[in-house]
Amino acid sequence: MKTRTLVAAVAAAAVVTAGSIALLARAADPTVEQLLADHALLRRELDRCRDLGMKAVDDPRCKVADEAERRRFFGGGVKYTPITPQVFPNTPAPAAPGPDPKAAPQSGGAPPHG
Repeated sequence: MKTRTLVAAVAAAAVVTAGSIALLARAADPTVEQLLADHALLRRELDRCRDLGMKAVDDPRCKVADEAERRRFFGGGVKYTPITPQVFPNTPAPAAPGPDPKAAPQSGGAPPHG
């Protein structure tokens, strides 16, 4: 009975230790903002993900590093909206098209050319 209690206590201690290590490891994962602030840390994370190969697709730290790299590359500014150039600045702008007089219904029942 004493051996079973000892084994159970050791197993419980191992589970608690493993759980706390996992929680501490998760807490140490850098955020996107931390990676953006520290370029060397971002480089290390991207190098680690590169070395993981295809496992990096499912790795949460690699997803955070990819998001930070995307934000760093593309920036967070306003999207570019080009202004249409006026090719011939001396010509007036075209007037808004009005209703087509040929498409207007004829008044009365008379034929159009009758």
